[in-house]
Amino acid sequence: MTKTLVSTISKNYAKALMEIATEQKSFEKIEKELNQIAEVITSSNDLKIVMSNSSISSSTKNEIIDEVFKNKINTKLLNFLKILVDKNRFNEFEAIRIEYMNMLQKRSNKKTVEVYSPIELNFENKSNVLFKLEHKLGCEIAPIWKVDKTLIAGLAFKIDDCVIDTSVRAKLQNLSKNINR
Repeated sequence: MTKTLVSTISKNYAKALMEIATEQKSFEKIEKELNQIAEVITSSNDLKIVMSNSSISSSTKNEIIDEVFKNKINTKLLNFLKILVDKNRFNEFEAIRIEYMNMLQKRSNKKTVEVYSPIELNFENKSNVLFKLEHKLGCEIAPIWKVDKTLIAGLAFKIDDCVIDTSVRAKLQNLSKNINR
């Protein structure tokens, strides 16, 4: 999974999308359509090449946007894509989408948390971890469960840009650093 950097410009465009969603009361619909657009862009190498080619005019790119997405997505979202083309910001679509998703999660008091464990956790363990995380963070958690065999025991959590490592491996590494001082 590649990490997409979210620039200030992407955040501003995401805020504009959030305003559109608020105005239309269509947060989930816009989220769904943004994901559909991302799927189309990801699956079509030709579309990526054309949209990133600076020698192709904005009007031609807008015609392509119309052809690919018209009657498939909200008109305001279609116009939003055209603005990205006109302002030469279409390459930032993925960062804008990610930031919109982050804003949507904040608005609905949800957080996505990656939970790493050395083995696959059973349902009961997952439920316990989820309950404690939700209690500690005070919000609804959307967990992404991952197995990391390099962990000796315990768990590691990635919340936004913060990593909390409660594994024995991390404790041994800290102990080793303290001994070496």
